[in-house]
Amino acid sequence: MEQARSSWVIYLSLACALLFMLLPFPMEWRVLRPDIATLALFYWVLALPHRVGVTTAFLLGLGQDLIEGSPIGLSSLGLMVSVLVLLSNYQRIRQFDGVQQSLMILVLLMLSSGSEQWLRNSIEMPSLPWMGFMGLLCSAGCWLVLREILRFFRRYYEVN
Repeated sequence: MEQARSSWVIYLSLACALLFMLLPFPMEWRVLRPDIATLALFYWVLALPHRVGVTTAFLLGLGQDLIEGSPIGLSSLGLMVSVLVLLSNYQRIRQFDGVQQSLMILVLLMLSSGSEQWLRNSIEMPSLPWMGFMGLLCSAGCWLVLREILRFFRRYYEVN
């Protein structure tokens, strides 16, 4: 019964991360915006792989597409592939120190955005600028802070 009551923390944190995408940024800084929604998803997959998985990644990708105004399903494929890689290696990644985890998160973010770029090119949509790579670096830099924040909430609300 305790698990059913605490699952709201997972979905509320993912919804708040999606809302972060709506915050206004100056035009010059938009390429530096970290992908907080994907980082939150990766945290919950690492922390609770039996509760958060590919279905959650698909739904989060749909939410990202609705917020960005891009075709439905464009972000979902990359998130699902990244989560599959994460699910197959989560025990190993948990043992990494902070820098190694950040580098692994950067690789997973590059996999996700690379598949999104591939889909954009296949439907002849304008691709994202290469400066978007700076956003991936910012996301990897934010990983340690976001991991500690979400870990605090997971322990405070006893999410299992």
